[in-house]
Amino acid sequence: MDLGIRSRVALVTGASAGLGKAVALALATEGVKLAIAARRESELRDVATRAKELGAHDARPFVADLSAPAAIDALLAGVRDAYGSIDILVANSGGPKPGTFTQMDLHDWDAGYGGVLRSMVQLIEGVVPSMRAQKWGRIVALTSSSVKQPIPTLVLSNAFRTALVSALKTLSMEIAADGVTVNAIATGRIETDRLRKLYDGDERKMQEAARADIPIGRNAMPEEFAPLVAFLCGEPARYVTGQTIAIDGGLIKSLF
Repeated sequence: MDLGIRSRVALVTGASAGLGKAVALALATEGVKLAIAARRESELRDVATRAKELGAHDARPFVADLSAPAAIDALLAGVRDAYGSIDILVANSGGPKPGTFTQMDLHDWDAGYGGVLRSMVQLIEGVVPSMRAQKWGRIVALTSSSVKQPIPTLVLSNAFRTALVSALKTLSMEIAADGVTVNAIATGRIETDRLRKLYDGDERKMQEAARADIPIGRNAMPEEFAPLVAFLCGEPARYVTGQTIAIDGGLIKSLF
């Protein structure tokens, strides 16, 4: 399917590995001008090279630590200097510190807010005005299954990713008439470094949990996640907005 976004400018954050990398490469096959951001420059350069091989109109790495507000401003300015206005934003951040409510202190809550909620809001706030002005834009935030079904050992994710989804839903209603769609993905268990860290690197334990909890019986690979995100960034998805879509192999037990 041609998604109709050739030469559109797409910014993907957290794109040096895992989900962000997979999404960036999926968009590359659609011929976008790709800006990829993360902290690890070497890995970003590798992703940019691969993106060009897959058909990206162009691909450039932008080193940025999204936990620093000034770095987000610099990132947005750098992408605009390179390509002009940003048409597509895939907002992706690392997961917050794991743990239960009683294991967290106020410093942990402040860090979780900055890394998971504030950084994403700042990114989105930075692209909305130009999207509205040009009457076209796509915003997709990568969140977690915790926004639909809280995870007992991930209280910060439960709180701040849910807050982000609520803000995105509100935003989607404000700007839908301007041709800008806003959606979120509730990711299930995807085989990334983050998931492995949550299982302390115990591969056997991670796979046993997948077989026990996920109806499909396994964790997903990032490449199985990316095509739906790319679709939401495309022209055929112009009537899809304000949604939080689960990619979870049936893990979430709720109806919606």
